[in-house]
Amino acid sequence: MGSEVTENDELIRQDLCLIFEVIRHKLVAFFIKEKAKSRLAKDANENDLAEFCLATLQGAMLMGKIERSSRSVEATFRETLAHLQQRAVASSVKPAPRRTRSRKRAT
Repeated sequence: MGSEVTENDELIRQDLCLIFEVIRHKLVAFFIKEKAKSRLAKDANENDLAEFCLATLQGAMLMGKIERSSRSVEATFRETLAHLQQRAVASSVKPAPRRTRSRKRAT
């Protein structure tokens, strides 16, 4: 892979940048609201948290596609949630629901 970027590649890159910017702004707005409601630590940086979430989860999804497995994606999502819960104010933290597999009933 070289540094050659076709015009079409550049348009795709620009589109992806816009999409990620929208997601980033939505995450920042969410963290600002959470901080305003005293559910996020006062020293938490909303922009840094948004960047962390976006980069981590996008990377996890890419790895999942490459590995053709959801295992690393699920683990990354759990760890990301655990990290974010550390930034939450203690009184507002509710444990994340555990995903359980449904069991088939014997008939």
